[in-house]
Amino acid sequence: MDFIVGLHSLMRWLVVVVAVVAVIRYVIDLAGKSPDADMGRQLMLAYTILLDVNVLLGIVLIVGRASGIGQVLPIWIEHATTNLIALVIAHIFAARSRKLADPRRAAQWRLAGVVISMLLIGVGVARVGGWS
Repeated sequence: MDFIVGLHSLMRWLVVVVAVVAVIRYVIDLAGKSPDADMGRQLMLAYTILLDVNVLLGIVLIVGRASGIGQVLPIWIEHATTNLIALVIAHIFAARSRKLADPRRAAQWRLAGVVISMLLIGVGVARVGGWS
């Protein structure tokens, strides 16, 4: 389980790095400096894939720890639920942005999806002890 915990923690920081890069890129796109729809799609794809993997690792951790101690702690369920909601929001906003022809509107949707999902992730991570 320690390996999975380490991988889950590492993936968390990869999500943060990609989210920061994506937010910067989407703000640049919205400023009209360099709207690049392909890069925007690729960043959102990377962000959602990393979230998918991290949520999957989290579920593996919950199942593994629950089988080890014989119970599921409510805090784990809160953390998982909050992060699943963040994942769904990221996917909804990504899907909506793919349907838009205007790169600036797509960037708005992607930016909103990353920001909202990261806020929820921040709440979910704070519930289990923070970012340390």
